[in-house]
Order: sequence, then structure tokens, then C-alpha cells
Amino acid sequence: MDKILPSYSDPLFSILIITILILIVALVSYFLGNYKEEREKKNLKKFLGTINIDNSILDINKLPFETSLISPLSMVAKSFATNGEYQKAISIYLYLINHIQQFFQKEYLLQELGETYFKAGFLKRSESIFLEILKKHPRNREVLYSLEIIYERLNEYKRAKETLIPLEIMGENIEKLRVNLELSTLLKDSTIYKDERVKRVIEFMKKEPFLYRRAIRELFKIDSNIAWNNLDMDKIDIIIDILWLLPSSNLNFDIISSNEILKSIYTAKGILHIEDSLPNIGIFVIDTINSAQKGGSFNIDLNFSYSCSRCRDSFPISFDRCPRCYAINSIILNSTITEKRAYRGYSLF
Repeated sequence: MDKILPSYSDPLFSILIITILILIVALVSYFLGNYKEEREKKNLKKFLGTINIDNSILDINKLPFETSLISPLSMVAKSFATNGEYQKAISIYLYLINHIQQFFQKEYLLQELGETYFKAGFLKRSESIFLEILKKHPRNREVLYSLEIIYERLNEYKRAKETLIPLEIMGENIEKLRVNLELSTLLKDSTIYKDERVKRVIEFMKKEPFLYRRAIRELFKIDSNIAWNNLDMDKIDIIIDILWLLPSSNLNFDIISSNEILKSIYTAKGILHIEDSLPNIGIFVIDTINSAQKGGSFNIDLNFSYSCSRCRDSFPISFDRCPRCYAINSIILNSTITEKRAYRGYSLF
């Protein structure tokens, strides 16, 4: 035996032992890795089975799978999702995901599936998919942002704030998101008394100028007199719609009559009588209506629409976050002169 193995004092013996240990560790790691991968595949397949949809319009599962189909089918699915045909898009994504083995090859498909569920209104399904992705790829920025939006939509603001932690660690600028969530948390907290709520909303409005429009709208809901006393005349042009659509019972005529800008707005609205001495205030639609009224045309009103400064999409109703790209502080107010008609409600509240 001594002739076969080197002696304990021989350096070759140590090298032999180390080599054997390395081989053992490598083999164990290989088998454990394979076992873990197979287990994750089974878990993912089981997970996808829980969210699969029945009676799919598009019976794609009968199609023989080939890797060459991945790119064209994913493009078709994205097209379906863009056109609002979510069920068809989901069927294709599930078909591809179930036939692709490696996670890195299907991560973007899982992400697209989660986005499609989100657009279709299945927020919990979308959340489940995004959490499944983060188990394998916790530094996926897009998924973390999407998950924050989902939790915000679900009014789960604590969990939404948790998604900001890894984003901040990765160097993302999340300050506006954090402040926006803090204001949302405040507004939804029913345990906070009115006086404290008003005080903190005013603090948000003064500390974070980009929240002015949202904050002043909330103040009009809580206490209109406090809102009137906290109007910023330099920002009137971005809240014309809020002031224009206020019910008459919420108007403070003492403040309105003492301010030329507010007097002009409510003269154009038809609340106050037209005056020959009424000056131009620099807001085109208001000055135009007042000029028309001086000429005898009184059947004039304002119509409002809203667009996003980032994605450029237009919407008929106001928003705090763009309904398309979910940008914060991106709203652009568009005012057009139209024929006067009766209002049936107050859309901004």
C-alpha cells in the first residue's frame, strides 16, 4: 500500500487529497445545482398552472414548439396586448414560457406576461409574476418599478415603499416616488384628525412644489376655506380646471373679489358680472372669454383635457400619475373654448 500511495510527509499526498476534495465538492455542487434547477422549474410550472386561463380564445397549445417561434410569437403577443386583446396575448406568453427551459431566456416573457395582466386589471396575478421574477433576479429595475405601481394601485403603500429600497441601492432617483407615496399614505389614513391632515398637506404643498396641484385639490375636499387661503397665484394656470369646476357652494367671494386674477376667472365663468375695467390676466382662454362677453357673447364655456409630458398621450380626465406611462408630475392641462352646457357633476373630486 505504501508503494501505491505516497507517504503522509510527501507533498504529493497533500495535492492528491486536495484534488479529491475539489472533485467531490464539484460533483456535489453539480448535482445540487441540477436538483435546485429542476425544483425551480417544477415550482414555476406549478405556479403558472395556477394562473393559466380556461377556455382560451386562441388555442395555441396544439402548435408544435420550436425555438424559432419564440421571437415571432412574442411579437404577436405584444401586438395583441397593445391592441387590448389581453386573453390572446396571455395565451401566447404562457405557451412560450411553458416550453422554454432556461430562466434567463424567458425572464422577459414573464415580465411581459406580468405587464399584460396588469393592463388587463388582474393586479394580484401581475404581482405574483413579478415576485416570481424577483426571486431569481432581485435587481430587475423594471419589475421593481412595476411592482411599486401595483402596490400603489392596491393602496398598499407600506409594501410600495419597500420596493423603493433596492431601487435606491441601485442608484435610482426615487425621491419623487417616495414623497408621492408619503402623501398618498397621509390621505388614506383615516386615523389622522382633520386639523393634522390639513397641516401636513400644506407642508407637503410648500416643501414639494410638484405636489401643488394634487395638494390643493385635496384641500378643497377637506376644507375649501383653507384651500382658498393657501392658493399660490403664480400657479393659477395649472389649476384653472379645479377652480372652474368648483361648485358655487365652495366659492369664497371675499377672496375672489379682492384678487384680479380670480375675479377674471369667475367673470369668465359667469359667476360675476362683467366689468369694463376688468384687466387681462395673461391666461389666453380666460381673457378671450371675457373679451367675448364684453362684445355680448355669453354662451361660452371651457372644456378641459389632459396630456402627459413624457409619453404625450391625451386623456379626458385629470390624473396624478399618467395612466399610460405612470409618470409623476407629468400632467399638462389643455383648455379649449366651447359652447356652454350644464354640468352634471364635478369630475375632479
